[in-house]
Amino acid sequence: MGTRTLITGAAGFVGSHLAQHCLDQGDEVQGLSRRASVKGGQSIVCDLLDLEAAKRSVASAQPDVVHHLAALASTGRSWQDPTRCINDNQTMTWNLLEAVRSEAPEAIVLLAGSGESYGRPQALPISEDHPLAPTSPYAIAKTSCDLIGGLFAEAHGLKVIRARAFNHAGPNQAGEFLIGSLVAQVATAVASGEDSVSLRTGSGEIRRDYTDVRDVVRAYRDLGLSDTRGVVNVCRGASTSTAEIVALVAQSAADRIQVEHLVDEALIRPHETPEVVGSPDLINRLIGWQAEIPLEQTVGDALDAALAASA
Repeated sequence: MGTRTLITGAAGFVGSHLAQHCLDQGDEVQGLSRRASVKGGQSIVCDLLDLEAAKRSVASAQPDVVHHLAALASTGRSWQDPTRCINDNQTMTWNLLEAVRSEAPEAIVLLAGSGESYGRPQALPISEDHPLAPTSPYAIAKTSCDLIGGLFAEAHGLKVIRARAFNHAGPNQAGEFLIGSLVAQVATAVASGEDSVSLRTGSGEIRRDYTDVRDVVRAYRDLGLSDTRGVVNVCRGASTSTAEIVALVAQSAADRIQVEHLVDEALIRPHETPEVVGSPDLINRLIGWQAEIPLEQTVGDALDAALAASA
């Protein structure tokens, strides 16, 4: 029998990809979510804001590895209700770790953190010893959860991996993220029979470190099966500009529709960090992981999924 794997947030974008990858590798997957079921694995309905419910779920699952992905995960929406974003993310993480401490203390816990915890980079690429300086309510929430994980490891001896993932994308990502938004706009235009579509963005020069979600979940699983503890970045180690992303979308859509890129001054954020690049050196040394899926494939597969969903 494979590794008993519990995934919180298993019905979400990253969680669903992780669940499928673990199933493909022969793991016994149990997916925890507030409402939705998990394809292929056992579903556990649980609200992690309820500590006793969390304890019952972990006691029932008796996992070898726990991947904690459940979160309010939008930077944009975190500004609309910052208190809820910070409080709920902290409470879910605390309750999950407390449940593991009580009911499955030998389990390895991977906390899905964020490269946004580092804030504006002092130097590139960003390594794990870069100071934490979050610049949004979402980033503050993820940083708090990261530090809570460190506390449970130090104070209670839990086996905690604090994985700080940078930007990631792929099939079925929500439209509030750049690549998810761009492919959704193209898919809508194609479904409407349009000959062309204008994609509006802020500055085309903003550069971010993008990794395919399928590479990210491969990293999560491999980390969870390793002796790794503490902080580790999950990133490609190279940056791509918004303009280059739009060009990749246009390339993928070329046989279906003409794509035009329009820079909208109203969408430009005057103080936005020009470039973010993470260092994957540590994860490569620890488990031999590196990003394998080219960004062209990420964008193409994301577009294909969006087209299928809108057909």
